[in-house]
Amino acid sequence: MSSSPSTIRVAIIGGGLAGAAVLRGLLRYPHIAVDMYESRPTFREEGPGLVFAQSTQDTLVAIDPDLVQCLDRAGAVLTACELRIATGSHAGRKMEVNGFEEGKNVGRQALLTEMLRGIPPRMMHPGTEISSVMELPSDQGLLLVFADGSQKQYDIVIGADGAHGFTRQLVLGPNENMVKPHSTGFWTLPMKVPLRRAQQAMGMEFLDPRNPRLVAWIGNGTTMMHGLYNNGSEVEIVIFGNSDDSVEEDGSSSPSWAKLFSPEEFQEMFAGNRLPACQGMVNLIQSVYTVQVAAICQLEHTPAPTYVTKNICLIGDCAQSMLPLQGAHVSIAIEQALILSTLLGRLPSKAAIPAALQAYDQVCRPRADLAAQSSAETGFLATGRAPGIGLNADLLQQQLRHKWEFLNTGDIDTPRATASAIMDQLLGAEVTWTF
Repeated sequence: MSSSPSTIRVAIIGGGLAGAAVLRGLLRYPHIAVDMYESRPTFREEGPGLVFAQSTQDTLVAIDPDLVQCLDRAGAVLTACELRIATGSHAGRKMEVNGFEEGKNVGRQALLTEMLRGIPPRMMHPGTEISSVMELPSDQGLLLVFADGSQKQYDIVIGADGAHGFTRQLVLGPNENMVKPHSTGFWTLPMKVPLRRAQQAMGMEFLDPRNPRLVAWIGNGTTMMHGLYNNGSEVEIVIFGNSDDSVEEDGSSSPSWAKLFSPEEFQEMFAGNRLPACQGMVNLIQSVYTVQVAAICQLEHTPAPTYVTKNICLIGDCAQSMLPLQGAHVSIAIEQALILSTLLGRLPSKAAIPAALQAYDQVCRPRADLAAQSSAETGFLATGRAPGIGLNADLLQQQLRHKWEFLNTGDIDTPRATASAIMDQLLGAEVTWTF
């Protein structure tokens, strides 16, 4: 990577959606030279599909107007979103939820592929393992040392390597309680099936491609979700569960990645879910997992006291992992990518880097903490495990009605302007910014 003395050199560590969003944002600024590193052989994004509300789509446009087209090229399906009760006397009842009316469903890997399409190959470094990141003397920046012995120098490192990445330790030090994610007691089981097969098992009512719907069914300890993806040719089923058996960890052992059930145990969890759509999802999963059902444990971080040092910052799940039920993890990561790329794009010099990162931290970290707390609360509500509420439809309606508003009805220009004003204040400048 060649650069002039005034060029800001940025290394993004982690090749998922958060890193790709920052990369796309930084490409708009000619004074920034950026590389993206991924330790795996290819750039990959794993996990259940995502729902992009209109506000998150607007944030994508602010990062790069072509990113919404990436959604369409990735097979996104515009869909109505619903929350319904799966069991008990109110089975089938629809919850009225503000900010959860409509979104675009898209597969993670398909979207990542489109976001990285056309990026100059010289910026992309899959299969590259980083051995260490070292601070250079005299404010010369950071030195990345790679497993093959090669080295590169950068002015900024952006950690986007997920909940299990190493960059969180670069910011927070060796404190295991802060660095390692811990178990939440929740688990996730995603599965994709062809549309026709899903319709045969679940019925046509909620799987009409002429009226696409993403439906989440609130059960006793579980949420069952289904929606159309890949231009409506596939149905993704996602089961969220609360195992009610999370344990305290001593920091010396890694949390479990998997939650295992026998087919009989899995069937028993949904004994009260008699609606055809719900029973169809159970049957589809059991047709694949005939010996043992393997779900993925959901982990989260202890909230960090900071996301930054003077030249390193964290973004996405690396900064604050959270439960996915509310979709806050993707909304927050995209917001962070916009604010961070905006601030770095405004850098007048390398000396201003600490001010830009401090402004990013002051604006983005409190909102991510709020999102993580809200996601945890929503997890208990949506699995019928909230104390004093359970599966009481009226109380659920009351608690869920406003849960999505802070994510999906905000104004992205305000936090951008706030972050820019904080940066200017730290630099001693007085500038009024509008976007």
